[in-house]
Amino acid sequence: MKLNCNVVKDLLPLYADQICSEESRGLVEEHLTDCTDCSALLRQMRSEEMENSLETEAVDVLHRQAKLFKRKSAVIGAAIAGIFMIPVLVCLIVNLATGAALDWFFIVLAALLVAASLSIVPLMMPDHKLLWTMGTFTASLFLLFGVICIYTRGTWFFLVSATVLFGLSVCFLPFAVYAQPLKSLLGDYKGLTVMAVDTFLYILMMSAIGVYVKSPEFGQLAPKISFPCLLLAWFVFLLIRYVNCNGFLKAGICTTLTGVYGFFANYLVNRWIGVERSLPAFQPLIWNVDTVDGNIRWLALIGCCVVGLALAVRGIVGKAKEI
Repeated sequence: MKLNCNVVKDLLPLYADQICSEESRGLVEEHLTDCTDCSALLRQMRSEEMENSLETEAVDVLHRQAKLFKRKSAVIGAAIAGIFMIPVLVCLIVNLATGAALDWFFIVLAALLVAASLSIVPLMMPDHKLLWTMGTFTASLFLLFGVICIYTRGTWFFLVSATVLFGLSVCFLPFAVYAQPLKSLLGDYKGLTVMAVDTFLYILMMSAIGVYVKSPEFGQLAPKISFPCLLLAWFVFLLIRYVNCNGFLKAGICTTLTGVYGFFANYLVNRWIGVERSLPAFQPLIWNVDTVDGNIRWLALIGCCVVGLALAVRGIVGKAKEI
């Protein structure tokens, strides 16, 4: 009995999975000897089944390897933690044996916690390793500062903590916002979040310095000196991130603005705080102690303006060609 292609196509999935009857198998094989279309369809079905099988097997292998890696990481982390306990116990025994207080023992313990945050935490945490590592490192570092400050009876804890926190934020926050779950939470506002946090921590650091030095003059000068710097940083960020124009044009504007700021900032800030100071003179043929600062600032201004203008022209010409 001859089968037409439509009937065979209905039977091919059962034939490929070897779950059809012997009579159906014989009829399908008889049809396949004369029909190239159905034979090609069968080869395609078997190829897809093989790909799915290989994909499933690859996923299983990766899953098993991930579980094995997590177990090994946990074992290594536990071993390192055990090694860290040796100096802690030695310090504790010596501290007690000498009849001393446990003050420097806590300093050693806090210092080892800092090391553990960078070595054990990345191995022990199954997910979000970067955030866990940065968080525990920052917390352990502040704990170390606190213990030392208490031991030395210092008053510098908030000053050092605010300064270090600002430095860590500038260096590592741009990477942290791209780690899950912050990446999904912040969406398109990652850059804006980094700038806002850095600005807040900068103000916090300057406030901590003002409290520590207890100088009314600092409280008056710091905002006036800091404001132009923050204004420049925010302008450059908003220009690069949100203004829709050619990249070369943005680079030209930023380069020129940086040169102008570097040249006039000192003069304008001094005028703002009530100190009379003239702009530096440009004397390129005379280089001595009195002229070197002004010559370098003028050359930097000219260089930035020339490079910025060239970049801006390149951006405008490129944009015109695209249109």
